[in-house]
Amino acid sequence: MKEFFFGFYGLYIYLPLSGLLRKWRRFSRKIRKKEGQLLQQISLPSISWYQCTITRVARIWEHDKANGNIRISELSIINSIAANCEDGTSLFEIGTFDGRTTLNLAFSSPTNCKVFTLDLKPEMDTVFSLEKGERHMVEKEKSGARIEKHKESSSSITEKIDQLFGDSAKFDFSTYYNSCSLVFVDGSHQYDYALSDSKEAIKMIKKGGVIIWHDYGIWEGVTKALEEIESKDKIGLKVISGTSLAYWKSE
Repeated sequence: MKEFFFGFYGLYIYLPLSGLLRKWRRFSRKIRKKEGQLLQQISLPSISWYQCTITRVARIWEHDKANGNIRISELSIINSIAANCEDGTSLFEIGTFDGRTTLNLAFSSPTNCKVFTLDLKPEMDTVFSLEKGERHMVEKEKSGARIEKHKESSSSITEKIDQLFGDSAKFDFSTYYNSCSLVFVDGSHQYDYALSDSKEAIKMIKKGGVIIWHDYGIWEGVTKALEEIESKDKIGLKVISGTSLAYWKSE
């Protein structure tokens, strides 16, 4: 029951309020001609969350938010989209962090779906430099700690998850090309990583599948990469209203 409560709260209470606050902050900065690293003016057209999914109330598992996690409203939207994934297909997440979103993808997606999640180990060298302020997301005690916590008590959920490790800029994604019904991009926010991850995500998605990016309009590198892709390729990227989620559905 509490899973539905938090899903309802995220979509129908938190989302409208946080959306209004986000609009005010962006408008205020525009008037004052003050740009910030963590809030930029954006150019992608908006789309309402209910245009992205037929699920009107999503369930949320592991609702507690830690520093580095997505907002409960954004998690509700992602879960509602995951619930509509084709059964038996793959979901792919770039950027595991503590595994909160990973668990929710496994929890919300159909029974026979598989969730792959890629993360960078602290000791791994990176192709590109990381953004200042995101080191704590890499230098953590354990990648996917929340997944580990549920392995015994909720094995039917955690067994759907396959944890992968590597630098996304040189990871071989070819095995997953044209096979994923949902890709969630939430890795490094540095421009080169955001651009590289986005290009691989587009290759992984199957016809009718959806890609969701986190931190559009928040981290400059993500914003720049996505707007550059849309400007060059005109694939129809949109931002989900009231969130920092960019959205694209492969037709």
